[in-house]
Amino acid sequence: MVAFLLGGWSTALVTALAASPTKNEAKFDQMLGALSLSPTAIECIDSPRSRVLFRGVEAGCQNAEIRTAFRIVYRDLAPIRMAGDLIFGQLVAVADQAVERGDAIAETSEDESSEDANAVAVAATLATSRRLFDLLDGDNSGGLDRDELLASPALLELIRSGITEQDNDSDNNNAVVDRFMALADENGDGVISFVEFANAAATQPQLRLVDDALAAAFASSAATNTNSEPKSKKGKGLFGRKPPDERFDEMLRQCLEWEERLGCAPSVVAVLRNNEAGGLVECIVDAKIEQQQQQDSSDNDDEEGRLLQVLKGALVGASCDPVVEALKMCYLDYSPLRLGGDVIFKLLGRVVQMQLPPNE
Repeated sequence: MVAFLLGGWSTALVTALAASPTKNEAKFDQMLGALSLSPTAIECIDSPRSRVLFRGVEAGCQNAEIRTAFRIVYRDLAPIRMAGDLIFGQLVAVADQAVERGDAIAETSEDESSEDANAVAVAATLATSRRLFDLLDGDNSGGLDRDELLASPALLELIRSGITEQDNDSDNNNAVVDRFMALADENGDGVISFVEFANAAATQPQLRLVDDALAAAFASSAATNTNSEPKSKKGKGLFGRKPPDERFDEMLRQCLEWEERLGCAPSVVAVLRNNEAGGLVECIVDAKIEQQQQQDSSDNDDEEGRLLQVLKGALVGASCDPVVEALKMCYLDYSPLRLGGDVIFKLLGRVVQMQLPPNE
């Protein structure tokens, strides 16, 4: 079955382009633009899994080679395109809400510094606040209630550190939580959202210094997970195949190996390796792509040129942690993308073998 699909999809990559490739390319760019969020907006997304996806999108957008690879795959493979459209439909509302929340936080964080410097500072503060917020949000509801605040001694100490000595109730945990709720719960619904929590952290200096609280919370969380979570068993999946997570990890290792063998690893590119004649050899894939680009425009969009660009994007993406994490999540959660990923990987394996010297 896979062999049949491999042959059919290979043909799609070679000659059977979509009826309107320009239209599909424009649609891809539009979708990517809609899902490309600032770090501040990404931290405002409640779902941890969605944040992983959006971080991957943002990292991919920042790299032209990764973006080009995804663009080609979306344009040429209808199953990937359909799955991509489905995921986009699920994420676009999340993106719109995140932008709105991020703008609200940005308004409370304006200062006299430059816009870029302020954006970096806000994003760094939000990332720390998000980690703490998620640890405190025991029921993963996206909001903190009184019980969750009372359950965190480390956070209580941070809040208490901002209470003056004149306050007689500073030793009373309930009074401390009441004080924080009055400060942070802007809409008075009894639950502190992440935006409200982040705004409170921005106005309370003691809450910006959350390193000690994070360390304590992470240690407590790690101990709980170690004692309560059973060890997963590795084994064969359906029809004797390895589970999807193991298959993805193997493909990732293979990409990193290809990168080394093709001379495209960062360490190899930085110090170009010597060939037998004493000259310098650059990344084989880069050289082939450049050669393709120097040919007539009519040949620039042929099979080899597109597959080489997809290969280059795969090699670069394999070393980009946010992209890897997002791809792994998609591979595990969306079966059409998993099947498409398996086929593309096999195609790239053929391309790699064609590029390597005979003695490799």
